[in-house]
Amino acid sequence: MNEYPEIMTMSQAAEFLQVSTRTLQRMVKRGEIPGRQVGSQWRFDRDQLREWVRDGGSVMATARAQQDLIEQEARKLGVDLPQTLIDLQQAALKQAAKRTKE
Repeated sequence: MNEYPEIMTMSQAAEFLQVSTRTLQRMVKRGEIPGRQVGSQWRFDRDQLREWVRDGGSVMATARAQQDLIEQEARKLGVDLPQTLIDLQQAALKQAAKRTKE
């Protein structure tokens, strides 16, 4: 498969990243990679995966990608993010940065 869709399934994302589906499942379970669960299935944004790889697959990249996704969805829906969600995202980024330094 040469051209990957913008939103990929688990198997497409695994092929895109050139890892096994099982490896990708473990990464998702540990929260190491940006993705979103839709019902019982996982979906992955192609551009977020590219950015994640470029950033070295860091927890910080995952947290930033998740925050970006939340902000994109809020803009699409035309709603403001509640301050508590923003606070939670900022705390998550700080924790990720702390873990990266350790």
